[in-house]
Amino acid sequence: KSLCSAGRPVLLALDDLQWAGPFSMEFLEGFLEYMHATPSSVVRNARRKGLLILGAYRSNEVEADGDLMNRVDSIKQSGNANFMTLTVGEVPKDDINKLISAKLCLPRRYTQELSEIVHSKTKGNAFFVVEFVRSIIQNKCLQFSVRSRRWVWDNDAILMSTISDGVAELLLSSFHQLPRRVMQTL
Repeated sequence: KSLCSAGRPVLLALDDLQWAGPFSMEFLEGFLEYMHATPSSVVRNARRKGLLILGAYRSNEVEADGDLMNRVDSIKQSGNANFMTLTVGEVPKDDINKLISAKLCLPRRYTQELSEIVHSKTKGNAFFVVEFVRSIIQNKCLQFSVRSRRWVWDNDAILMSTISDGVAELLLSSFHQLPRRVMQTL
């Protein structure tokens, strides 16, 4: 309770709320009730002003009348904390092209087709964009050519590349690429 006050604010950032289960949300609600439980309304108000909770979620993975949104609304209405939500949509094709163009140090007109393939494979999910680009580099579908002195890629090979439908699958495939000794330690 002494962690936050109007003079010592705390930001609690909760990412990927679309994957939060009922127990996680119950924990958050209980935490906020505990923070709010104090005999003095002056102290309670100072704590409320000192705690900002920012919850981020992918809007296309959450039902408007689902459990998560009902719990978020309940937290907001309780007045136990300043609770803001940030909806995360898909990354537009043009933004993916800007990112790839900047990272490969190539004009956007050169990276346009690659960016369109990346967007179609990842559906604009920012995490998947990064992981997919990382995987096509690892699989040598995208590599730096010393002869050409620039990045080159094989569109057909990239089109044939697969990406997992879920984060767990994607992380698991990355996990299996770790050295055996690291895997044993984990």
